[in-house]
Amino acid sequence: MCDMCVDHGDGMQWHFNAANYARRLYKIRKESGEATGAEISGLAGFPQADEILELIEALDRGDMDAHESLLREYESKARREMLGQTLTIDEVLRAVEFMYPIARMTCMCRKITEALPDEENQTCIGFGPGLYKWERWPETYHGGIEFLHPDDARELLIELNKQGFAQIMFTMGTPYIGGLCSCQYPGCLAIRERLDYGIKGFWKGHDVARIDPNLCTGCGLCAPRCQFKAMSFDPSRGVAFIDPFRCFGCGLCVSVCESGAITLERREAIPTLANVW
Repeated sequence: MCDMCVDHGDGMQWHFNAANYARRLYKIRKESGEATGAEISGLAGFPQADEILELIEALDRGDMDAHESLLREYESKARREMLGQTLTIDEVLRAVEFMYPIARMTCMCRKITEALPDEENQTCIGFGPGLYKWERWPETYHGGIEFLHPDDARELLIELNKQGFAQIMFTMGTPYIGGLCSCQYPGCLAIRERLDYGIKGFWKGHDVARIDPNLCTGCGLCAPRCQFKAMSFDPSRGVAFIDPFRCFGCGLCVSVCESGAITLERREAIPTLANVW
């Protein structure tokens, strides 16, 4: 199991532990090691532009000690404030059972990276008592929120998954879970920071996609859906290829494979990948 499951899962995957959805209402007293809602609002969980520049400059100088130190610092910050993990659509739909209230809201990442207007960018899901104070949230969320019935939330998430968005669950002051993002590269800041700069603000999922080349028809439907650069097409054999070390286990490729060539296997059951999060 991943560290989050060990520390906060109570014997199960951490995003299925109902206690992690039960942040106290409104008045949140800061306890040792606990971030409050105010501290993790907005982009607090992500490295800022100057911090990313510092990381790039260290790498450019060849100062690997500084580079690794900064990566550890950013990951430690994410663990305290806003840490995520990739989920399959089946895991997402199960997790909806623990969410209340639920609301649809603007994706702050694509608002920043693509300047999308709010009415074209309602792809994120927020939940928990903090939603009742949404009008106090930072400018990112002034596009408003739309409260959803759980069934409507499931329909929305299924549709976003069909469109090719990968779902990532985030804490809002670890271990309390408060956000479910539908993400795509390069619009998602978390994915860009992980793939382009090695900043581990979210973890890979508990599954890994595997492909049976004997069943693959070479249709090419799966590769464009991968948001994590794990899939490619082998023209010499006419089949798709999955790099298991790059796979985040979102399952987007599985859902479009009409020949049944792609399956998900548990990460923990594969010795070389069991600790690759």
